[in-house]
Amino acid sequence: MSTPTQAAEIRGTLKFFIDLKFLWLEQMLEVRRTWYWFVVFSLVLPITMVFGFARIGSGLTDYESLLYIISGSAIFSVTNEGLYVLAVRISTMKKEGTLVYYASLPISKIAFLIAILLSRMVITFPGMIAPVVIGAWLYDVSFEWSPWILILLPLAALSLSNIGMALGVFISNLELVQIIVNLLLFVLVLAGPIFSPMEALPLPVQVLSYFLPPTYAAAAFRAALSGSIDLHFYLNLLVLIVMTIAGFTLSTRLMRWRVR
Repeated sequence: MSTPTQAAEIRGTLKFFIDLKFLWLEQMLEVRRTWYWFVVFSLVLPITMVFGFARIGSGLTDYESLLYIISGSAIFSVTNEGLYVLAVRISTMKKEGTLVYYASLPISKIAFLIAILLSRMVITFPGMIAPVVIGAWLYDVSFEWSPWILILLPLAALSLSNIGMALGVFISNLELVQIIVNLLLFVLVLAGPIFSPMEALPLPVQVLSYFLPPTYAAAAFRAALSGSIDLHFYLNLLVLIVMTIAGFTLSTRLMRWRVR
């Protein structure tokens, strides 16, 4: 028989998933009105990066370079979703006054945040995969399609979502949030071994990159595409999980609903 503590934990877990289900459906009703714009814009930039970066210098068309360029473009898209969606959505909700409504409900804050992110990712997921498909077709390279990709991409976005949430919660000016997110996006991507090997980065930047989730997401994604699912892949995945749990735990304990 389960103890009262175990029963309470089970009820809490069930409530979390029920909250997540209904909040996700509610957010999907919001996203569906402009889903086609999300699809179009999520496709354009990653595909452009694949084509453009491969033309740098005399052309980076060897397998190793294309692996970094194509996987980096996908991780760029994921990083953008992780930062931009929550930052802009929460800031918009504060501006419209709807965040007051959600703050008054007996819902899980974590379920609320995950529902917002996943509702957008359902629409923009093709933009994360498009660089791999288009890149393989343009440059006649073959990649592995590991099922781990379906777990890795949402996990990478979730590991960054708390940064976006903090921006949306603490900054009231929507335009300022968008500027900061765009700047932070390029810092996170360019300060890590996303488009280039770790050895190509200056030593101070290498040290900084170990604290950035995109570093581990990119390494795991390259391993999945090249078929190198080994211990390093699982360690990178574990780091992303730890970063995600730590971020949500910290936000739950230290942050409160802020509606002004």
